[in-house]
Amino acid sequence: MMRMIITALVLLGLATPSLAAKVYLKDGGVIGARSVWRSPGKVHVLVNRDTLTEYAPSEIDMKRTFPTRHHVVRRHPHAVIPHKGTAAAAPIQAAVPQKKNGKGISLPSLPTKLPEMSPPSLGGKEEGTIRKQKREMQERLNE
Repeated sequence: MMRMIITALVLLGLATPSLAAKVYLKDGGVIGARSVWRSPGKVHVLVNRDTLTEYAPSEIDMKRTFPTRHHVVRRHPHAVIPHKGTAAAAPIQAAVPQKKNGKGISLPSLPTKLPEMSPPSLGGKEEGTIRKQKREMQERLNE
């Protein structure tokens, strides 16, 4: 049990420096940093949480600091082309009727006026508040 704990601590201690970024300078120096990133005309180096330095790209060996990432090329399967000689051996599928119209999916039609969109009616008993206010304002203007 004690060996496993010691092994885990050693691996943890070795893993921390491997996560750090290295900045290679053109004069041969190496800077161990937490993070390195590029912006137009500058290279930003976060040395520790308090120190952020900026370098010109001419001061840094860009090829060693930012190595090119190799992308894995995926293989796409080729379409299978049947041979003319084996057409008789291939099973024949039943013909499936296809739709002739160009619509594709048919949706039910909605009514042109939805009841939710019409203004509420009080059954002719009383005017609405807004209409009442508009009528009163019009009467005041006419006086």
